[in-house]
Parts: sequence; structure tokens; C-alpha cells
Amino acid sequence: MMLMRSSPRDKIADICDKVSLSCICLTAFFLPISKGIIESLSILAIVSYVIRKIAQKSWPLKSFLNPPIVIYILICVFSIFTSSNIRISFRTFIGKTMQYVAFFWVVAETMSSKSRVKAFLYILFTSSLVLGIDGLYQYFTRHDFIRNRPIIFTDRIYASFPTPNSFGCYLAAVIPFLLSFFFMKMRFRLSKIIYMSLFLLLFTCLLLTISRGAWLAFLSSALFMSLWVNPLGIFLLILSIFIIATGPFYNPFLKERLSNFFNVFSGVSDVDRRYIWQAGWRMFASRPLIGVGIGTFMFNFKNFVNQDYRYSAAYAHNCYLQTASEIGIIGLISFLSILVLFFYYGIKALNTQVRDFYWHVLLACLATMLGYCVQMGVDTTLYGLDLGLLFWLMLGLGVASIKNITAQKIRI
Repeated sequence: MMLMRSSPRDKIADICDKVSLSCICLTAFFLPISKGIIESLSILAIVSYVIRKIAQKSWPLKSFLNPPIVIYILICVFSIFTSSNIRISFRTFIGKTMQYVAFFWVVAETMSSKSRVKAFLYILFTSSLVLGIDGLYQYFTRHDFIRNRPIIFTDRIYASFPTPNSFGCYLAAVIPFLLSFFFMKMRFRLSKIIYMSLFLLLFTCLLLTISRGAWLAFLSSALFMSLWVNPLGIFLLILSIFIIATGPFYNPFLKERLSNFFNVFSGVSDVDRRYIWQAGWRMFASRPLIGVGIGTFMFNFKNFVNQDYRYSAAYAHNCYLQTASEIGIIGLISFLSILVLFFYYGIKALNTQVRDFYWHVLLACLATMLGYCVQMGVDTTLYGLDLGLLFWLMLGLGVASIKNITAQKIRI
């Protein structure tokens, strides 16, 4: 019996597929370390994906998220031509929006097998381990050994990230996977010990970031997961009791932030947010339907902020407000529809599937995205290359998990 030879097109497609997979995994490792590296990797993954699609003469992955994503892209394109600064909007659309969305399609289609998802997650965990050690090292020495960043925050850790809030967002995105895998049925107890040990390391770092937005993101994602994993609720209760019991030993700033957890305007930075949010609201009210132009929030900021504001232009520290200000209420609705559909189909899959590997990956993806949604209300998580790329990466991984769960259900 003669074996069929692969055509040159098939070989090209196979090579490009492996290049895209390698780029995704390397992005997971270098994401906390270098924006330049992850930008190059994401572009290489996208180019390889496009070449693969051309070689296969096929379209991108068919997904329930494609319609709202296409609508979102079209609104962003329209925003360029109505922008207060066309050059900034065009650069933002090409350099951020399209890059993020294209990377989402690459991840959603490339993470097509259990072995690939496992490889990605193991690399992500390895990277987070190094980062967690760096965070503790920074706490005791006031320096991080990865980037050797200058000391900016004396009472908070941020490891290789530029700010504690960014570090907290990253930790809140990784921790749900550790919790989900810890409560998954396994043959080897050693695996559970490893997951719990890494969780304790990253959770300690999360506390030491003293980022209330990241704390709230973690709390929201953990409570969400406990709806499906009942022992997690007991674990969270024990963890809360431990934090309260050990509270007297924390440094003064950490104790103050814990005691004012839900008091939004209790600190200097929070008062600044009030000025920024007021400016953002005025900016949105000036053009509520179409916005002032994608990527132009900082460009227009000076025209809407109070004159007694002491600092220069800033992000809105509320991704929903900034989105509405830049591309209008229609653009915000199109963006939110992406998230609503993801949660709808994701929760639907959780309720109908046997609790196997993909079920736990999907649960973690949904929890991570919920945490993102919470922190986006008080921070700039979508506007940095690293955290913005991580957002769309996790969204793509979630869609890939739903796709695999659906395929398993059909086979059954």
C-alpha cells in the first residue's frame, strides 16, 4: 500500500503551524520580561498563520465570536475617519487593535490539541514561577533580578512589570489555572503539591503588589470558580481567615489598603482617578455615539480635565470609559458583546461537559476573563502591550477549549 506524499503546500502549512505554536508558547514565557520580544513573536505568529491559511486556501477559524469581532473592527475603522487625530487612530488600529484580534485568531485555531494546551500552560507556569521568585526577591532587596528596574514604589512589588497594578493583573490571570488544576482529578499527588506551592507563591506576590484592583479581580474569579468547584469555596474561607489572623504582622501600607479595600477614593492615586474619570466622562459626552477617535484619549485629555489637575495626560484607568470615549457607545457595546457571547457559550459548555482537562482549562479561562473585566473598571489593563496581548490570548484559549469540548460532545 502506497503512502500519500505531502504536497509542498501541506509542508508549508505544517511548518507555519509549528512556528505559530512556538511563538504562542514563547510569548507566554517572555510576556513579563520584554515587550519587544513578545511583539516580534506575536507578529511572527500572525504572519505564519496568514501564510498557512494561504497555503491551505482556507479562511480563519469559524467561531461564534467572529460576527461581534468583525463589527468591532468595522466600528474601529469608521472611528479612524471621524477621529480628532487620524494619524494616531490609524497607528493604534494597525499596531494594537488588528494585532490583538489577529493574535486571538491564531491562538484559537493553533491550540487544537491537549498536548499543545499543556505545553503552553507548563511554559506559562514556569515563567510565573520565575516572576514570583523575582517578586519576593524584590520585596526583600528592593531590586528585581529580571529587568533591574529602578525603585519607584517602596512599599509595593512589581517584579519585571512597570507597575504593581500590572504585576497584579498578570498574577490574577495565572492563578485561576493553578486553582483549577489543583482541584482536577490526578493520578499523582506531587502535581497537586506543585500547583498549590506555586499558587501560594503567586498569591503572596499578589498581596504584596497592594493592588486593590487585582485583589478584586482575583476575588471575583475565585468566587466564580467556586460555583462549579465547591471545595474551592471552603479553601477561600480558610484563606480569608488566615489573612485576617496574620493581618497585624503586615506592613502599615498593606494593612491600610486591606482595611480600605472597598473605599475607592481613599488614597492619593484614587483621588487622581476621580479627576481622570470626570475628564473621561466629559470626553464621552462630547461625542457619545462615535467617540473622539480610537487611541486619542490622551491626545484629547487636556481639553476635558480640570485645570487644577497636577499631572500630564493619562489613560482613563477605566477601560470601558476609555473605549466609550474613543469609539462611542456603539463601539463599547460591540466590544462588550464579544465578552457576553464568550461567557454565554463558555458557561453553556461548562454545564454540559464531563469535567475533563478541557473543562478545567475553560473554567480557568472564564475566571481569568472575569477577573480582567473587573480590573478593567479601575485600571489600564487593556492598553499595555503585554497585558492587552494576554487578554486576547486567554480569550483565544477559551474559544479553543469550547471548540474542543464541542467536538468531544459530538463524538460521544
